[in-house]
Amino acid sequence: MPIEPGEYPIIEPSTALGRALVEFFDVLGPVYASGEKGIFQVIVFGGCAVHIHSQARGSADIDAEVASHGLAKKADIVALLDEDTYVFTNEDGVVQMLELDASFNTTLAPLHEDYEDRVIRLVAQSNVPNVEVYVASALDVAITKLGRFGDRDQNDIQTLLQLPYINIEEFERLAREAISYYVGDETRILGNLKVMLEDYHGNWG
Repeated sequence: MPIEPGEYPIIEPSTALGRALVEFFDVLGPVYASGEKGIFQVIVFGGCAVHIHSQARGSADIDAEVASHGLAKKADIVALLDEDTYVFTNEDGVVQMLELDASFNTTLAPLHEDYEDRVIRLVAQSNVPNVEVYVASALDVAITKLGRFGDRDQNDIQTLLQLPYINIEEFERLAREAISYYVGDETRILGNLKVMLEDYHGNWG
C-alpha cells in the first residue's frame, strides 16, 4: 500500500553505493516525471539497506518492495527495473553493478505490520519528480533477517543492533510481535531471535 504522506526522516547517501541505489530508480523518470502516472514509491531492504544504515558491506542485488506504482502497471514497472543494470564505481575504484532482485517478497520473512511508519527517505541530487526511494528502518531490516538466518544475515543483524540509536528492548518487542503473526515456523524464528539476543548481551550488554 502507498506510504502515507508525512514527515519522514531523511538520509542523503554519502557512499557510492548509496547514491547508486537512488540513481538506479531514475530509469522511471520518463514514466513518472510528468505526474500523470502518480507517484512511484519503493522501500529497500536487504544488504543495500544494511549498507545505508551502517556503511557496512553492500549488495549487488536490490531487495525492494514497490509500495506504490501510481497509475502505471506494477508488472510493467518491475519489468522495466528488472531490465536495468546500474553500473557505478565504488570508493576503491572497483566497477560494480546494481540489479533488482525480482524474486524478493516481504512475505517470505518476518516483518512488523507497522514497518512503513518507520521508513526513511533517501534523497540525492539526481532524484526525479514523483519517484520516491525509502529504506526500511534498521530495526525492521534486522527483523526480516531472522528468517533466512544465514551467517551473513546474523552478521548483518549484529551490525544493525550495534548502531548507537538502536534500542535492544524495542527490537525484541517488535520482533516478537512480528513473529507472532509470521506465516512460517514460529518456533525456529523465536530460536533465531534468542540466539541474536544472547550474542548481543554477551558482547555488548
